[in-house]
Amino acid sequence: MSKINGSPDDIKEQRYRIAEPHDLSQRSKWLRDYYFKGNEREWYNQFMPFTTATDWDLIYEEGNMYIVPEAHLYLGNKGKGVFESCFRSMAIPIKLIENFWKLSLPERRIIFFEEAMLNYIPHEIISENDLIAGGRFQTQLSKCFTKKEAKKFWKKNLKTRKAVFEFHNSGFGNLGATGGHIISDYETIIKKGFKFIYEKARTRYDKLSRKEKQGVKGQELKAMIRATKIPKKLANKYAEECRRLKAEESTPERVEELEQMAKNLELVPWEPAKTFWQGVQALWLTHMLVMSEESYPGAGASFGRTDQYLWPLYEKDVIDEKNITKEFAKDILGSFWFHCNTVYDGQIMVGKQGINSGWGQLMTLSGCGPNSEDLTNELTYTILEVIDEWSPILEPKPNIRLHRNSPDKLLNKIIDMISRSQGAPFLLNFDERAIAGLLIEGIQKEEAWNYACVGCLENTMQGNDRSGTVNCNPNLAKSIELTLWNGKNMPGNFKKPWTKDGEQIGPKTGNPENFETWEEFWAAWKEQIKFIIKYTVDVYNMSETLRGEYIPTPYVSTLVRGCIEKGLDVRNGGPELRYITIEGVGFATTVDSLLAIKKLVYEDKKYTVTEVKEALMNDFEGYEVIQKVLKNKAPKYGNDNDEADELARKVMKLWADETWNYKTPTNFQYRPGMLSWNYWAGADARFTVATPDGRKTGIFLSNAICPTNGVDQKGPTAVTNSVGIALGGKTEDGEYMNFLPNGASHTITFNPSILRDPEHREKFKSYLKGYIENGGTSLQVNMLDAELLKDAQKHPENYQNLLVRVTGYNAYFTAIGKELQDEIIARESHRM
Repeated sequence: MSKINGSPDDIKEQRYRIAEPHDLSQRSKWLRDYYFKGNEREWYNQFMPFTTATDWDLIYEEGNMYIVPEAHLYLGNKGKGVFESCFRSMAIPIKLIENFWKLSLPERRIIFFEEAMLNYIPHEIISENDLIAGGRFQTQLSKCFTKKEAKKFWKKNLKTRKAVFEFHNSGFGNLGATGGHIISDYETIIKKGFKFIYEKARTRYDKLSRKEKQGVKGQELKAMIRATKIPKKLANKYAEECRRLKAEESTPERVEELEQMAKNLELVPWEPAKTFWQGVQALWLTHMLVMSEESYPGAGASFGRTDQYLWPLYEKDVIDEKNITKEFAKDILGSFWFHCNTVYDGQIMVGKQGINSGWGQLMTLSGCGPNSEDLTNELTYTILEVIDEWSPILEPKPNIRLHRNSPDKLLNKIIDMISRSQGAPFLLNFDERAIAGLLIEGIQKEEAWNYACVGCLENTMQGNDRSGTVNCNPNLAKSIELTLWNGKNMPGNFKKPWTKDGEQIGPKTGNPENFETWEEFWAAWKEQIKFIIKYTVDVYNMSETLRGEYIPTPYVSTLVRGCIEKGLDVRNGGPELRYITIEGVGFATTVDSLLAIKKLVYEDKKYTVTEVKEALMNDFEGYEVIQKVLKNKAPKYGNDNDEADELARKVMKLWADETWNYKTPTNFQYRPGMLSWNYWAGADARFTVATPDGRKTGIFLSNAICPTNGVDQKGPTAVTNSVGIALGGKTEDGEYMNFLPNGASHTITFNPSILRDPEHREKFKSYLKGYIENGGTSLQVNMLDAELLKDAQKHPENYQNLLVRVTGYNAYFTAIGKELQDEIIARESHRM
C-alpha cells in the first residue's frame, strides 16, 4: 500500500494501484503535466463568444443540447437562458464588412467565421514543447441573423423546443439536431490539400447558369469557396507566430523546430502533406476548424482511420528515409494528444469535473481491407504506444477494429494494455458484424470495409457521410407502459404541463386485461413500438428542419463529399450518405418485461395482467413476492437462452425495421442503432415507471444492447452469444447479420484477476476471437474490482485519475455522480 502526500491527519492508505502514465519523453511528460494543471495553467482554451452586436443577435445554438436533458433548465426563453445570456455578456463584437447584411445567410456565416478566426482569436504556440500549431478553437459564434430571420427563427424554435420537452417529459426519451459526430474528409486534405477542394468548388460554381449563381446554389458555393481558403490564411498566421518566437529563442534545437513548424504551416493544409509532421499538422488544423465553425467542440468530431491515411508519410519519414526517429514521431503525436484534450478547457474552471465528459474525438485503428486482409501497420503500433504511455487520459478516443485475420501481435498488445488499465483505453469494433450492418443500409461491399467510427462507437463512412448518430434516443421501455394501459400513461404517471392524467398518447390497442393469448399482447405491443418510432420522427423532423434552414456550416460542407457537387449544405441534404440514427434505449428492460408477461401471465398463468398492473402501479410496495417472481422465474436476455434470445431478436428486428420507413424533410434516411449514453441511468430512468421485469420506478434501465444489470449469470461467453443473436445472428450459410448499421454498445466488466498470468491472457485472447465470430459490433471492457471502486468512493483523493468505461466513453470515476458510480459497481464482474 502507498501513501498520498498530506498532513498526518489527512493521510489515507491507498489500497489499490491504478493506471498511471509511463515511459513518456521529457517533452510529452511536460505537455501532459501541463494539461492536468487545469485552471492553474497560464493558458487554456476557454470559450470565446462573438457577436454582430445587434439587439436580436443569437449566439448559443440550444438545439445541440436538446439531447442533454440536464441542460434544458438553462435554455430560457428568446435569448434569456443562462447559456445565451452568459455568452452575450461575454461576447466580443466583430466589425462587419460594409455590405454584410445584403449577403445570403451562408455567406454571412462564413465571413463572420473567417473574421473571428483570423483577426480576433489569438494565434499562440502553447509552449516551447509544442510541435503542433492551433490553440484556441472554443468559439460561440453569432448566427448572423437579420432581424426578420431572427423573428422567424424564434417562432419556429420555441415551437420545436416545446415539442422536444414534451417528448422528454412524457418519458419517451430525448432528441434534437446535434453537431459533431462526423468524419470529415481528412484523407483528401492530407493527400491533396485544400487547394484541391477550392478548385473543385470553383469549377462547380463556374458551371452554374447565371440564374443559379444568383440563387441558393450559387450562394452556398460562394460561401464554400471562401471557406476553403480560411485554413491557408490561418496557417500563415501561425507561421508568422512561429517565426516571431524563433527570433526570441536562444536554444538552437528550438530555433530549428520553430522554423520547421513555420515551413510546415506555409505548405499545409493548402498543399498536400509531404512529411509525417506536416500530415499531423494538417489533420489538427483542419479538425479544430470543424469544431470552431459548429461551435460544438469535440463531441463526435472524429478522425477516421488515422493509421491508414498517415501511414505512407510515417513509412517514408520513419522507416524508409529515416528523416525523423520513431521517438520524435511519438512526440509529434503527443502534441496532437495535448491539443485534442483541450476540448475540455471550456469547462475547466470547475476543475476535474470540467474534464470528465466523453466528447468523443474517435480515432479508428487497424481493421480489414477490401479482401478481408489485415491492414495493421507499424504506425498502428506506434499510436498504441502513445495511447498506452499517455493513459489515463480522455482524448482522442481510440477504436481498434478487429476481425478474423487480426494478427496475434495486435491481440497481445491489446490485452497487455487492458491489463494495465481500469476503464478500457479503447473501444473494440468487430468488422464482420459491423460491415454486415452497413451493407443493409446500402453501402457497397467494395466500400463498406473502409468504415470508421464516430463519437462513442457509431459506424459511418469517411468523408462523405453525416449520420446524426446521437440525435434520436427513444425509450423503448415506454412501449410496455403504453401496451399495458391501452396507449395511455399509467394512472398517476403524468407531469404538468406536459401530460395529463388519463390522456390518450399512443394508439388504442385494446385493454390487455381482456387479452386471452400472448399473440394478442404481442400484436398490441408492436403497434405501440411503431408509434414510438413515428412520434420520434415527427418531433425530430422539426429540429432537423430548423437547423437545416437557419444554421448552415459552409466550412464543414467543403469537407463532406457531395455538398460541393450538389451546392447544398452538409445540414441540408448535401452529403453523399445522409442518415439520422434512432438509438434505442432500454432494450433488455423491454425484452425482459415481455418475457415475464409471456412466461408468467400467458404460459404459466401464475399472474393475470390485472395483478401485474396493480403491482406496477404500487411500485411493488406490498407486492414484493410478485416482484421477486418476475425477477427470478422468467427467462432473461443475456444468458444464451434460446427462448429469451429469440424474442430479443424479434424485438430488435421489429423496431429497427420500422426506422427505415422514414426520411427527414432535409432528405436524410432514418436508420437504427443502440447507444444509450447516460440516458438509461439518468433522464429516461427517472421517467420510466416500474416494469414487469421487476424493476422499480426510477431504477436504471438496461444499457444499450447489454443485459439488465445482474441477470447475466452464465458468464461472458453466454452474454456474447446473446448479443450476437439479438443483432440477427448468422444466416444458414454462415453470413453475418446485423439489424443495427450504426452499431450497438456492449460494455462488459471483468475482474482484473483474469489477466494475472499467461494462461489467463490466452483465454482472454480466445474470448476476443470468439466475440469476432459470435458477438456484436463493439465491445468496451472494464477491468475493475468492485472493492477498488468502493474504496474510491470513500477516498476520492487517492483515485483522481481512475478512469472507468461508462458506455461509449471513459470518465473519471471520482468526478461522476454517485448514482452512476453505484451503477458501475453493480455491474456483473466476470471471470474466465
